[in-house]
This record gives sequence, C-alpha cells and structure tokens, in this order.
Amino acid sequence: MVRNIEQRNLAMCREQSEFVAAYVASDRSNCASIGSLLRIDDVRPAARDNSGMVLAAESTSKVLEVRCTVIGRVRLVACENLEAWRRPERDQYLLADVAAYEDEDEEGGEGGEAKQDAEQVEDSSEAADESDDDEWWMGAAAAGDVANAIYQLVDALFESAGADGMDTGVDVDATVASLERAAELAEEADWWGALDLWQMYCATRLAGASMLHRTERNEFIIDAKMREGGEIQIPVRESTLAEEDRVKLADLDRRAADAVTQMGLDDARAFQACLEARRPSERARSLLRGVQSEAERLARRAALQRALDVS
Repeated sequence: MVRNIEQRNLAMCREQSEFVAAYVASDRSNCASIGSLLRIDDVRPAARDNSGMVLAAESTSKVLEVRCTVIGRVRLVACENLEAWRRPERDQYLLADVAAYEDEDEEGGEGGEAKQDAEQVEDSSEAADESDDDEWWMGAAAAGDVANAIYQLVDALFESAGADGMDTGVDVDATVASLERAAELAEEADWWGALDLWQMYCATRLAGASMLHRTERNEFIIDAKMREGGEIQIPVRESTLAEEDRVKLADLDRRAADAVTQMGLDDARAFQACLEARRPSERARSLLRGVQSEAERLARRAALQRALDVS
C-alpha cells in the first residue's frame, strides 16, 4: 500500500492500471534501470495524512491510498516524456517503454549476456569456485542455512532487547513473528517472500533509529533556546541558535549517522541489487549475509551489556 500526494502520482493512479517503481538516487539525479511492476488493485481517498492527522472531508481527494500487487520486474528501455520529471508543477507522470526482466537458470543457460559472461571466466579458478557455490546453494542445505541464520537472529534479538539504545520501542513479539515467518519462507525457498519481510525488518529498525535521533535532536534545540531565554517560537530556526550550539547539533547529527552506518543493515541499494539479481542463489546469498551480520551485531551488543552488568 502506498500513499500518494503529488499531483502527477494522483493522476497516474486514476488513469493507469499498472506502474513501475524504481530506485531513485538520493540526489534524484538518476534512477535504476530495473524496477518492480505493480498492478493497481484499489484507489481510495486516504483518511489520514502522512503525520497521522485526520484529514478534513474536502481534503481527502488530495491524498490517495493505493493498494498494489507486485506482478513482476521490468527493465526501463526508454521514456516518452523525460522532460516532465523536472517540471516545477510536478503535474505529469512519466510514460516509459519497458521490457520483461526474468530470472536466468542457475547455469546461465538463458540470456546471451549470461552465456558471454560465463565464457569470459570459464578458465578462472575463482569462477569454478562460484559455480560450485551456486550448485550447493540450489540444494536443500541453502534453504536450511538461511532459515537457521534467521532463527539465530531471533535468539540474538531476545538477548539484546533493551540493551541497544537504538532498539528502544521495538515491538519484539511482532518482530519475532515476522522473522519466524521469513524463516519458514526461506525453508520453502521463497526468496522473494523472505526478502520482503527482511526488508520490512531493516526499514523498521532504521526508521526507529531515525525517530530516536529526531527526538534527541528536538530536545537539544528546545533546551538551547530555553537557555537563551525569552519566548520560544515553534518551529525553531536552527540558524538562530548560538554558534556553540550549532556546532554541538552538527556533532549530534554526525554521531547519529555513524551509529546507523555501524548498524550495517541492508539499505535500499542492497535490496535494489536483489531486485536486479537474475538467479535465486544470488538473492539467497544476499539474504544470508544480511541476516548473519545483524545477528552478530545484536549478539555483540548483548555480550557487551552482560559484561557491563557484571562490572
């Protein structure tokens, strides 16, 4: 489900039955050539805006709640009206020509590009190792290893609950239920389903870290203005803070960014790589690496907390 507020997106949802969702760079300078093809199942006025506030009846037509189903992947071939992207009015959605983007078989037997790549590395010992790895990954052991890694993450999550400052407010029971379902999907080799739940986990954890940082940031700003004395106007313009406080605020932002980086959770780029992967084994390996990294991080946090408690 998505919530659309831009004029061009509202028009698209009313006029089209399918659309492509593609990863866009943070500076909006370019987008990925491989995207998800979604079918629009239902469009209705949204009862609340993005902040959770109930909308007035006359405003509901300006925010749409759109229910979609992912039906495949496509490669963006061309765009008929690329100039619409930078129109200040933002009133025209892009019309794209697309081509199907399907998986290859694990041997690269389909698709000329895969055959060419295989020929180029045929004599490489490294390529031979990767080939053996691919063969192993298609066996039942692969699904079992990924599922076991997810269950290890669940154990680490229980151990670290409350130990990691960034994990404050996490609904452990709901998170565990979602991860256990991801493990079941992995055991069935449903990599798309397992990755979807893993992406929800990563997005939720990163959103939680961002929320805690915003809270700490806002408290710092309000405290700085109160120390100055006088009437406080909300929102506070950061440029009006004393230079010393602006320096501290910048340091607070840097430390928060470093903390997120140290979490090492899969981000949009990692999941875009999964979307572009042409083989199930590639997606399985990516999922395993991400889950193992998070399980190890939480286990280290729990061990550190136990050591601090003892001391």
